[in-house]
Amino acid sequence: MRGATKLFRIFGIDVQLHFSWWLVFALLAWSLSSSFFPQFFPGFEPKTYWLMGIISALLLFASVLLHELSHSLVAKAKKVKVESITLFFFGGVASIDDENLKPSTEFLMAVAGPLFSLLLFVLFYLIHLLLDQPPNGNVFWAAITFYLYQLNLILALFNLVPGYPLDGGRAFRALLYAYYKDVKKATRIAALGGRSFAFFLILFGIISIASGSGGGLWLIFLGGFLYFIAGRSYEQVLIKEVLSKISVTKIMTNKYVLLEPSLRFSEFLTKYQDSDEEMYVVKSSSFCGLLDIKNITSMPAKMQKIISVKQLAFPLSKIDALRSSDSAYTAYRKISEQDLEFLPVMEKSNLLGFASKTKLMRKLILALKFGVGSNGRRKKQTKK
Repeated sequence: MRGATKLFRIFGIDVQLHFSWWLVFALLAWSLSSSFFPQFFPGFEPKTYWLMGIISALLLFASVLLHELSHSLVAKAKKVKVESITLFFFGGVASIDDENLKPSTEFLMAVAGPLFSLLLFVLFYLIHLLLDQPPNGNVFWAAITFYLYQLNLILALFNLVPGYPLDGGRAFRALLYAYYKDVKKATRIAALGGRSFAFFLILFGIISIASGSGGGLWLIFLGGFLYFIAGRSYEQVLIKEVLSKISVTKIMTNKYVLLEPSLRFSEFLTKYQDSDEEMYVVKSSSFCGLLDIKNITSMPAKMQKIISVKQLAFPLSKIDALRSSDSAYTAYRKISEQDLEFLPVMEKSNLLGFASKTKLMRKLILALKFGVGSNGRRKKQTKK
C-alpha cells in the first residue's frame, strides 16, 4: 500500500505501517494521558500519565495487529494468498487475494477477527481484576488493562456490525452471496448497511458535540471514513466483475521502441522528441528495462549528455510482471500497486508485450459507463 513502511515479516506476511498511524498514535496518547487516565485513576504525576498513554497506544496497536493476523491466518489455512497487513488510522487492512473466494471461506475469515478481539477482551479483563486487588495490586498496569479490555470489547462489537466493509459486513455479504449466488448484489446490500451505520455514527457524533459530551469528533471522522470505504468497496466489486472476464492480452500492446542501452538521454530526446510512441524498452543480451518518461525527473542539459537510457530505465526484473493467462483485473491491481503506466507481460523469460493502463481504463469506462460488455458489444437491454 502507498504511504506504508514495512516493519517486519511474520508467518510469511509483511506487516506495514501507514504514515497516518503516527498522527493518530500521538493524538491517542495525548487523549489518554490528559483526560482518560486522570479521570479514572487520579493522583499520578503528568509524566506517569504520559507513560500510561504511550504504553496503552502501543498495546492497542498490538491488539489491532493480532486482530488482522487472525483474519490472515484463517485465510492461509484455507489456501488463500495473504501478501501483507497494513495498520493505519482506525484499524488495519489485510491484503488478501480474494479472487474466487468461497462464501464459507470469507465468512470464517471475517468472524476470526472479532472472535480474537473478544478473546483479548477476556484476557485483559482477567488481568485487570488480578492487578486491581488491594493492597498488593498494581494500579499502573491495572489502569492500562482497564483501557485495553474496554477497547478490545468495543473493537469486537464494532466489527460485528453487519455493514460492509466491517468484519460483520463481510460475514453478512458471505451469507448473502451464498444465498443469491451474486457477489455484486450481495456487496450492494452489505455496503448499504455499512453506509447506513456510517451515517448513524456521523449523526451521533454531531449530537455528542452539540451536547458537550466527548468523542463526537472521533465518531464523525470514523463515520466519514466508513462511508467512503463502503462506497469504494462496492466500486471495487464492479471493477472486478468487469475486468476479471477480460484477458490481459486484450489490453496488451506489443508495439514499442527498442533502445540501445548505451544511447545517451540527450540523443534519445533529440531523436524521439516528435514521436507519438509511448513505450520504450532498453534491451541488450544482459539487460531489459522500461524507460518511462513520466517517471524521469528533470535534469540539466549537461547531465542529459552524460547519462545513458540504461541508467534511467527500470529493470523488468524488479517489476511484478503479468502472465498471458492473467485477467485484466490482475493487471488493474498490479498497475495500481506499482504506480506504472505499463506492465510487462512475460511468458517465462520472454517478453510478449505490455499491458497498457490507458487501454485498461478505456475497457472499464466502456463497460461501467456505457454498458459495453467484456466481449466488446453493448449489453442487451431487457424490457420490464
